[in-house]
Amino acid sequence: MITRKHAVFTLNFVAGWVDAVGFLALVGSVEAFPSFMSGNSTKVVTDLVSGKLTLAAMVAGVVLIFILGTIITRLVNDGTPWRETAALALVAGAKWMAVVGALSGWAHYTLLLLLAFAMGMINRALQGRNGFTVHTFVSGAVVAIGSDIADAISGRGQWKHILLPLSIWGTILAGAVIGAVLTLKIGLVFALVPPAVAVSLLALVNGAGWLEAAGDARDGHTDAIDRFG
Repeated sequence: MITRKHAVFTLNFVAGWVDAVGFLALVGSVEAFPSFMSGNSTKVVTDLVSGKLTLAAMVAGVVLIFILGTIITRLVNDGTPWRETAALALVAGAKWMAVVGALSGWAHYTLLLLLAFAMGMINRALQGRNGFTVHTFVSGAVVAIGSDIADAISGRGQWKHILLPLSIWGTILAGAVIGAVLTLKIGLVFALVPPAVAVSLLALVNGAGWLEAAGDARDGHTDAIDRFG
């Protein structure tokens, strides 16, 4: 039986990996990230103010398709095993489509949209457990690390509380490091394959009943990202 914590870590690792691949291989097309939506939103505004209307519209498209991905898997995944498996399969499908697109020479902007769509979906494809939730962003986790350190120093909290947000941040960073290295060493196509394989295997594991059951409805959904989102 695979624990839900390890499944969440796997998807966080994949998220960091894909964002690094997207940044290194695709960011030159429209200067946008597959999952860094706060930065992309700022980019929309700065491009508009600078008179770069076409570029602003393209970056806005990345933000909107990320939101669409989140909507879709939130609708699909109601917490039951088979619907969670379906949500994971959708994420895997989008990643494999990006692999096919890269092999076929699709435009970088199209690939960026596909990856942003997958990153939006991954945030709601798997329910968390006991505070371990899937993230494609780390701002909340970094703030939590600082807050937990301050609480530990002041005596309001314990040092062990830092481990949860630190693990979220560290897993995403580890994925980003490996994704970046492989992109530079072996190129876009092959760097996109491992994340697609990982999510596909996780969907199969969940569908076979080998993944630990999720916690209550709050885990992995809106309430669970208040602190680390």
